[in-house]
Amino acid sequence: MSAAPDHLSALAARARAWAPDGVALALADIRQPAPPVWPEEAPAIARAIPARRREFAAGRHAARQAMAALGAPVRPLPGGQNRAPRWPAGLTGAISHDATCAIALVARTTRYRGLGVDVEPDAPLPEDLVPEICLPEERAWLADMPAMQRHALARRIFCAKEAVYKAQFALTGLLFGFDAVHVALTPASDDFAATFRRTIGPIRAGSTLTGHVGPVGGHVLAMVALGAQGGSRNADFPVSAIG
Repeated sequence: MSAAPDHLSALAARARAWAPDGVALALADIRQPAPPVWPEEAPAIARAIPARRREFAAGRHAARQAMAALGAPVRPLPGGQNRAPRWPAGLTGAISHDATCAIALVARTTRYRGLGVDVEPDAPLPEDLVPEICLPEERAWLADMPAMQRHALARRIFCAKEAVYKAQFALTGLLFGFDAVHVALTPASDDFAATFRRTIGPIRAGSTLTGHVGPVGGHVLAMVALGAQGGSRNADFPVSAIG
């Protein structure tokens, strides 16, 4: 078996360092041929262009590798609401990809209520997107950062918000805009805190969760885990959903 490209090896090492106990993960190189999608999954990409088919197949392949690593039966992942995968009963997970790789996280629902992951190219966020992604207070924080770092840090804010959205979607099934969540970065430690500015379904305004985001191997990676057991990370989020 050939060695994984350096960028995938670095990304996998960082993801494993961040993943809490009970979360399995796997990566796939989108540029390499992926196994065919399962019949139950094919309708989700019936009209997709070839690039989308490769992304989808790589993501599903990574998810099945993660299921196997968890010791769970390997099952199909049909497309569900808003293109999110429908995870088998007893499992929760998340999939993300950029132009070169796909990453999947999987865990048992007895340990985690939701997982979020996002991978982006390690490139500055285009200037015209910053006002769409970042709240005024986030832009004020960016303005205090060295000019050469601002748009790279804006990319991390974007990546963190994407991971937060995926993690909460397992609980709420709800969509919201980038303005619903304020992200505070701690660049020196690759930590972030995300605070909801308004109530989203069972998530009360003011609820905060924490995660990791940072650059690695030419990518920016963000991960969030919502624990299901007392004392685990983000186990008290969202507070109104667990009483």
